[in-house]
Formats: sequence, structure tokens, C-alpha cells
Amino acid sequence: MADSQFARPELPQLIATIRSDLLTRFQQDVVLRRMDAEVYSRVQAAAVHTLYGYIDYLARNMLPDMCDEEWLYRHAMIKRCPRKNAVSAKGFARWDGIAGTPEIPAGTQIQRDDQVTFTTLQTVKASGGLLRVPVIADVAGTAGNTDDGTALRLGTPITGIPSTGYADTLTGGADTEELETWRARVMERYYWIPQGGADPDYVIWAKEIAGITRA
Repeated sequence: MADSQFARPELPQLIATIRSDLLTRFQQDVVLRRMDAEVYSRVQAAAVHTLYGYIDYLARNMLPDMCDEEWLYRHAMIKRCPRKNAVSAKGFARWDGIAGTPEIPAGTQIQRDDQVTFTTLQTVKASGGLLRVPVIADVAGTAGNTDDGTALRLGTPITGIPSTGYADTLTGGADTEELETWRARVMERYYWIPQGGADPDYVIWAKEIAGITRA
């Protein structure tokens, strides 16, 4: 049970134990298939087996090192160590060699060749032949991180702007924190209690940032 020294009895063992106890108390030696003691032993053994199962479940989940994901949320909230959510990649889409001052409005959708989409965050006009507009990935996660120079295409044509631009420092996307990574951070909170700025505190604080796993 939860890797302890306690051995949880199996259902047949419980039936045999309860049957033996009942027969001893009734001072009976013969076991008949439909006798009361046999029925009682099976019914009670099933109930006791269920209770053992629930106790085993609680034993696994009462501490964060072995608990289920749902229980880890409880342990984490007690230690003020919430799971890090996914973060959308942010950066810029750029067009070079633009003639005049065409404008790309906020809310314009831009798409990568693999169907990952981005949305412009503000309205920007071209200046000096350069149009550089801030964008954010529509779906949070590392999938939005894009190498500089990767082609980005306008979802809707805009007069004066080529259909294809390029990614520019489009980074910062992070997936939802993996379960075991989060569990390790929660365990650290048990090992290292915040001390108002001691060295271990800075390690813990750094790991609370999305995308940071070591410090």
C-alpha cells in the first residue's frame, strides 16, 4: 500500500478470513455453498476490500511525491506553487522593401506554412521601406516559436503589402508545465521554505517563470 510495509489483503484472503471467523463463532466445521456464513463472508469481504482500496488511494495521494494530478493541484495550492500555464509566442512579422506607407491593421491574421497562425497586436504603417508589426501566436505553446526568416503569409491580401513576410524574434512560447516537472517544484517547496530572499529563494522564483526549468 503506497510502497509501505503494509500488505493489503486480496479479496479471496478476506473472504477466507471472515468465513473462518464466522464459522469459529458459530462453532461450525462444515462449509456449505449457500449457508449464511458463506454469504456473510463474501458480502463483508467485498465491503472491506472496497475500504482497503480507498485507504490505499488516500495513502498514495496524501503526499505530493506519489499523488495523482488532481491531488497535486491541492498540494501545490497549499504551497503556493501553481502549475505554469502555456504561453503564446510573441514577436514581429516584417516586410522589407515596402513602397509608400501601406498599413496593416490590428487583428490581421498571418499564417505559417504549417498552418500555425498569428494575429497582429496593433495597427502599423510602413516607414522607410520597412513594415514591422508585433504579433502573437493564436494558440499557446512552443509550436508558435518561429525561427527568424521563416515565411509568414497574410490571411487576407492588403494593398501595397506583399503576401509573404518573415518572422522576426518570434519567441517565448511555452507549453503547459509537464506533470513531473511541476511535481519536482512542489517538492522543492517542502525542502526549501521561502526565507525572504535567501539563495534558494531565487532558484525557486526563477523556476516559476514559464519556460524556465533550471536555475
